Amino acid sequence: MVACLGGCCRWAAAFLVGVFAVIRGSMRCPVHPSAPDTSLAVGTNGWEQKLRDNLVEHGYAHVVGLLNRSDLLPVRHLAESFCYGDPRKALPLSYGGYSVPGFLNVSDFAGAQWLVDDARLHRALKAVFNGSKYRFASHNDVGCDFVGVWHKDVLRGAAAVHQRCDVWSPDTEGERHEIVKVMFYLQDHMHDEQALKVIPGSHVERKTTWERGYVALHPQIGDAVIFDQRLSHAGNTYYNPFGSGRLFMQVGFGRINRFTDEFERGTVERQESLRSRLLKSITPKGPLTVFADIKFTALGAIMSALPPQLLNHFADKEVKTHLGRSCS
Repeated sequence: MVACLGGCCRWAAAFLVGVFAVIRGSMRCPVHPSAPDTSLAVGTNGWEQKLRDNLVEHGYAHVVGLLNRSDLLPVRHLAESFCYGDPRKALPLSYGGYSVPGFLNVSDFAGAQWLVDDARLHRALKAVFNGSKYRFASHNDVGCDFVGVWHKDVLRGAAAVHQRCDVWSPDTEGERHEIVKVMFYLQDHMHDEQALKVIPGSHVERKTTWERGYVALHPQIGDAVIFDQRLSHAGNTYYNPFGSGRLFMQVGFGRINRFTDEFERGTVERQESLRSRLLKSITPKGPLTVFADIKFTALGAIMSALPPQLLNHFADKEVKTHLGRSCS
């Protein structure tokens, strides 16, 4: 009898796992049926217009070879040492992986401070903003095996109070939200889907437009991915403690207007709060870092098993509050 019950339980468990897998599979974001080619190289014929067109229509562009590999390999070494050296100095994230918020103000990253003023980067940004004045929006961070679910980059939590204007509507002077993130991966992703994944055209929608399908980008070291921060995007939902490290750094720039001012105020508050936690999170290699790797691996496995729509519901709950916001 006991054996029979045990067998029934195993069959029931297997059945439930199978049902869950079918549901999870049916709720995955589909692959885009015809991925747009948003790649371009600075200096080629018509590159400025193609860059702007890609951002307007698709919400992102892949700028090939903007920087040199030799520029970024030393930056990768800085990030590896900070995140995975002895001790680990990066901020462990509640959902998995590590972050270095406001890395431009962290002394260990003095060797990376050139990035925000780099002439090649600003040549691309001048094309993005097409003659409009723009500025650094203070957003800057490094991610180390960052576990990221589908989301749009809006201010969240306590910092959200600074975003008084709805980022999908013009303000009283007709100005609009125009802030881009510039992301550099510090390893090649030509043959995997471990870099950024995006839903083309989703930056013009408040909701995550799953039906459009996603595109996985394949940047190499030196390439830049420039995207409208309202674009629905995701990283990996798993953490690999045995890999070579999936590292990136990103900086944000915006058109000079109220939207950028509001975003910067919230960003500075968020980064300062996170940096105060970072200073308290230094952990010597040993049992605690092993436990962190085990926890992050488990969290990543759970997130990979959960429907992306469920995770996105919580990640983007702040987006829903933008509807009806007044700039007054």
